[in-house]
Amino acid sequence: MASQNFQTLNELFLNTIDRHGRPDAFLFKREGKYEPLSSIYALQQTAALAVAFERLGIQQGDRVAILSENRVEWPLTDYALMGIGAIDVPVYPTLPAADVEYIVKDSGCRGIVVSTPSQLEKVLEIRAQVPEVLFTAVMDPLKADLPNVHLWSHLVQDALSQSLDPERDFRTKALKAQPQDTATILYTSGTTGRPKGVVLTHANIISNVKASAPLFPFSRNDRVISFLPLCHIFERMIEYFLFSQGVSIAYAESAEKLAENMLEAPPTFMPVVPRVLERVHSRVMNTVRQGSRFRQRLFNWAIKTGGEYSARTREKRGPSPALRLKHAVADKLVTSKVRARFGGRLRFMISGSAPLAKDLAEFFYAVGLPVYEGYGLTETSPVISVNYPGSTKLGTVGRVISGVEIKLGDAPPEAEGARGGEILVRGPNVSPGYYRQEEENRQAFIDGWFHTGDLGELDADGYLKITGRKKNLLKTSGGKYIAPEKIEALFQGHALVAQIFVLGDSRRFVGALVVPHFERLEAYARERQIAFATCEDLVRLPEICAWMQSEIDNACEALAPFEKIRQIALLPREFSIECGEISPTQKIRRFVVEDRYREVIEEIYSRPAPPKKSVTSDE
Repeated sequence: MASQNFQTLNELFLNTIDRHGRPDAFLFKREGKYEPLSSIYALQQTAALAVAFERLGIQQGDRVAILSENRVEWPLTDYALMGIGAIDVPVYPTLPAADVEYIVKDSGCRGIVVSTPSQLEKVLEIRAQVPEVLFTAVMDPLKADLPNVHLWSHLVQDALSQSLDPERDFRTKALKAQPQDTATILYTSGTTGRPKGVVLTHANIISNVKASAPLFPFSRNDRVISFLPLCHIFERMIEYFLFSQGVSIAYAESAEKLAENMLEAPPTFMPVVPRVLERVHSRVMNTVRQGSRFRQRLFNWAIKTGGEYSARTREKRGPSPALRLKHAVADKLVTSKVRARFGGRLRFMISGSAPLAKDLAEFFYAVGLPVYEGYGLTETSPVISVNYPGSTKLGTVGRVISGVEIKLGDAPPEAEGARGGEILVRGPNVSPGYYRQEEENRQAFIDGWFHTGDLGELDADGYLKITGRKKNLLKTSGGKYIAPEKIEALFQGHALVAQIFVLGDSRRFVGALVVPHFERLEAYARERQIAFATCEDLVRLPEICAWMQSEIDNACEALAPFEKIRQIALLPREFSIECGEISPTQKIRRFVVEDRYREVIEEIYSRPAPPKKSVTSDE
C-alpha cells in the first residue's frame, strides 16, 4: 500500500509524483494510439499552468469552471488550480449553455477552461451575461484567435519558457493549502430541480481516499480506464485514490468508444454505473439469443456454474473439486470470452451512483468480474459504505467505511414499499454545506448530521440496504406508499425493457412509461409477421403492448399487489441527457419526464383498470 502521508490533495499529488515517478502516470489517445504522460512531465505541465492562471488574474479563493469531457488535461487543470489555492467548479459537458450560465453565475467563476470548440461555443453564447469571467482557456486547437480566449497548450508553453523555476514555485504555494480549505464546488445533477453547489474541502476528499485504501488492493501493475464523468465526485475521488496508489490512468475517448479503448489499453479495474452494466449484459444476451440452441444451453450452463462457484467463494465455503472442474471448463469455453470484451485483464469493478440490481451483479460475478456496490452522495465525498473483497453481500451497498457514522432517522409513514428510515451521516467526509444556500443547509445539515433523503436499513451483519428515496415516494389514492426505485430495479438487465419510469402518485394504481429494447421488439414483430414501419408504429400496436404488459407482469410477480404495474405506455425513444430527461449521472429526472409526457400519463390513467384476476387493486 502506498504511503498515506498527506493531508491535502496538493500533498497527495506531490507525494505521489515523488514516490512513484512512473513513465505512464496517464495515458491518452492521440493520432490513433495511446500515448503515455510521465509523472514528471505531468508535474511540469501542472506547475506551468498554475503560473499561467495567476498571470490571467486568478488568485487564492477564486472559482474557475472546468467544462470538459474526461481527458488528461482535466486532472492537470484541477491540480494546477488547487495548487494556487483556487477552487475549481466542474461543469458537465452535456449541459446546455443556459445551465452552464447558471452554474458560472451562481459560483461566481472568474475563468472557464473548456475542452473543445463546441464547448467554447456555449461560453461565447453566454459571455455577455457573465462579465466577471476574465478569460476562457481551450484545450483543443482553434481555427481563429478570439479575444480573451487562450489555448491551454500555449499557456503551458509560455509559462515554461518564461518562468525560471515554475515547479519550485508551485510546490511552495501548493504546500500552503490547509485541510479545511475548499478544494472544489460540485453542482448536483438536479433530478428534482435546480442544481446546488456542494462545497468539498481537501479534508473531506482525503478522508475518503484514506478510508478506501485498506479495502481495495492496488499496485503499480494496475491500470484504470476513466470514462465516468470527472465532474462527478464518484469518478474524481476514485482517480485521486488510484493516483495515490501509483495506478496508471487511461482516458477513454468517449463512452461510445469505451469497448474499443478497453482493448487498446486493457484496464485491471474500472468504476461503473449500473446503466453501463445493463448495456453490456444486453449486448451479451443478444449475441447469445442469435446463436444456436446448443450455444444457448452451453452459455446458460456456464453462467449457472459460474454463479455457484462465485457464491461459494463469496460465502467462504470453498467450491468442491467437482465444481472447480466444471468451473474451469465453463470459463475456458464461455465466461473468459465475456471478460475478453473488457480487455482481458479486468479484475473487478466498483458500482455507484444508482442502485444495482442483485440479478445483474450475480451475472457479472458468474463471468468472473466481481462488482462491488457502494453508496454515497456528492455531499459525502462520496463514499459512505461499500462492499469490498472479503466483505460482500449482494443486494446491499456494503458496510460503512472507517471514520464514518450513520444512523437511521424516523421511518416514513407505515408502508410495506418504503421500509427503513432516513439515512443520516456524520464524519470527516461530510460537506460543510451548500454554496450560498442557507435555507437548504438548515434543512440538510442538522446537529452535525447530514440528512441524505435516502431510506435504508441495516441487517444483523452491519450491511446497509437502500430501500428508496424519501422525496421520490409515491402515495397512491388508496393510501399505499410506493418506492419507485424498488420496482424499477427489477428491470435492470431485462431482455425487453431498456428503461422504465414508475408512476402512481395520487393515482388509483401503479403505472409505468416503458422504453423497450427495440432490437428484440422488432425481432418479435417480424417472427409473427406483424407489419410496422417505424418504432413509433411498433409501440402503438395493441398486440405489442399486450405482449410487453405480460412481460412486465411476469417481472413484478413477487411484488405486493399494490406495487404491481397495472398499465404501461411504450415510448418510441430512450430518455436522454440531451433532452434533459436523464441527469449526467444517468438518473432519470422525474420532474422533467412527468412534465414532458403528461398527456401520455393521463392516457394511462384514463383507461379501464385491468381485470382483478391479473393484479389486485389497492383500492
